[in-house]
Amino acid sequence: MKVVMYKSFVVRIYPDEVQENFFTNQFGCCRFVFNTFLDAKKKVYAENGVYLSFYDCSAMLTELKKSKTWLKRVDSTGLIESLKNLENAFNRFFNQISKYPRYKSKYNPVQSYKTHNINNNIRIRDKFIRLPKVGWIRFRTHQKITGQIQSVTVKRKASGKYFISILCKNVTRHVYKTNNRSCGIDLGVSRFVTINTGKIIPFPQQNKIIQLHNKIRRLQRKLSKKEFSSKNYNKIKKKIAQTYEKRHNILDYHFYKIAQQLTEKYQVICMETLNIKGMLKNSRLSKSIQEKSWHMFTKIIEQKAYEHGRKLIHIDQWYPSSKTCNNCQYYNDKLKLNNRTWTCPQCGNTHDRDINAAKNIQREGLKKI
Repeated sequence: MKVVMYKSFVVRIYPDEVQENFFTNQFGCCRFVFNTFLDAKKKVYAENGVYLSFYDCSAMLTELKKSKTWLKRVDSTGLIESLKNLENAFNRFFNQISKYPRYKSKYNPVQSYKTHNINNNIRIRDKFIRLPKVGWIRFRTHQKITGQIQSVTVKRKASGKYFISILCKNVTRHVYKTNNRSCGIDLGVSRFVTINTGKIIPFPQQNKIIQLHNKIRRLQRKLSKKEFSSKNYNKIKKKIAQTYEKRHNILDYHFYKIAQQLTEKYQVICMETLNIKGMLKNSRLSKSIQEKSWHMFTKIIEQKAYEHGRKLIHIDQWYPSSKTCNNCQYYNDKLKLNNRTWTCPQCGNTHDRDINAAKNIQREGLKKI
């Protein structure tokens, strides 16, 4: 079964020197527009008590281009997107979702801008993509880009690499055939994923990830001894960013692989809702919990479940899945974190802590269907 949806394709691009200079100018102009109108909103409200809307700022931007002629050399839709981002930041502030908007800095390691496909000015030909005022840029991807291109976000990461996120509509979504299989998943530190069937999926490339963490630690010690913003300081800072990116790529690849296997096999996937912020307050386990990237894995599972028409159920975070016997529902309030196995005093069954939790998660999740 095929269903139409929106989907973004993230691919790496390889701009030449001229195109890199254009991107640098575009990032700077978008940052200038954002900061200029943030300052204007502050001043107008302080003096007159009037809030400048997006349309007011858009009209002022047209006048600003007459005096700041260098703003005409870059993509105009990117500048409009900066105004939209500013308006969205204020809306989030008014709705008490986030803090008051802050000025953007050119020292931010990640810079980006967004442009829209207008009159087919963004198009793909073989392994090249055409962007407004940039021209054709070579890109690399392992997946086929389908659907109608709506917008493209260009991003320069801290490692110095350039990526684009291509948002397309009318992308066909492959929905798997339905079945009656379900599973419960328990996430842990020593065992990354435990399924109610007893299958244990270890954390991917544990030794390699540890090596990368040790490398980051060494580089950060070197960085602390360098003069701020010197050539050597920036060189080591870039190496740290590249190491972090390598770690992220390893986890991203393996997490998608695990999520694909789970969504192919099971129609219903039940998971516990983890209070990760609360768990990080445990000073002894906080580092191990951060390294496991549970939030990243959960988001990938959600994405794959939606893409393939599977049902993902999150149970209540306060449900005692580890302390409840999956056979007789006896609650063992004396169970401690270091008890990996325990015997139920009521029915006499011996439980593996993680497998027992996964079975309880499955049963509790199926109640919500």
